[in-house]
Amino acid sequence: MQINHYVINLDRSTDRRAAIEADAERAGLRLIRVPAVDGKSVPVAERRQLDEAGFRKAHGKRPLDGEFGCYASHLLALDRFLASSADAALILEDDVRFKPHFAERLAAIASVPDFDLVKLAHHRRPSIRTLRRIEGHRLGRAVFGPTGSSAAYLVTRAGAERLRGSLDPMRLPYDVALERAWASRVRILHAVPDLVTFNAATSKSLTMDGQTYASRKLPPWRRLTTLRFRALDLLRRLAYAAGIGGR
Repeated sequence: MQINHYVINLDRSTDRRAAIEADAERAGLRLIRVPAVDGKSVPVAERRQLDEAGFRKAHGKRPLDGEFGCYASHLLALDRFLASSADAALILEDDVRFKPHFAERLAAIASVPDFDLVKLAHHRRPSIRTLRRIEGHRLGRAVFGPTGSSAAYLVTRAGAERLRGSLDPMRLPYDVALERAWASRVRILHAVPDLVTFNAATSKSLTMDGQTYASRKLPPWRRLTTLRFRALDLLRRLAYAAGIGGR
């Protein structure tokens, strides 16, 4: 299986690029850089991928500039992969560090049948229904979430095609939308423990970039649709984790 390794990196984040390229060289990986979209530089009127009304309804907030930039950047990475001849893609954000034996463990996970996408990093350690054990990792479906982070994931060509079709327009932050297998029909597994860590020297959030979640949050009475969305999503997550309903 040919796996391309993509890293999303802002032009201005030269320190992050240098750090992850050095780390990748030590791990024996050849990175393909995807220039990230700087959300601050895209006027709201030109954010064609964004359904802002849908975002407010589902997420209860107005999107941060960085959330839009992150989302658009991952779509670019998926498009770059789909334009290649590779069978699968490792998609990375530029603030990760590879744990020892990363390349070997990635190859072992890639050999597992019947998956479309494996999340390799999480902000919250997921509780999973384990389906496989490989190279010291458990692979399974997350029972609760969102688990946070889109910093590292392995995706097949079929998975990327299906995922790309389900992600346009943007109605959620990318890391939340990414793991909604029941909505995208992408067969998603979570690796526990993670295969990467976060680089303390470069991990300051660029998504926030001077903005705060509190300043974007809608008043409580306008978040009732969000509560309904999240309750239904939890039920759908539990059904997916239990293997109810197919994929």
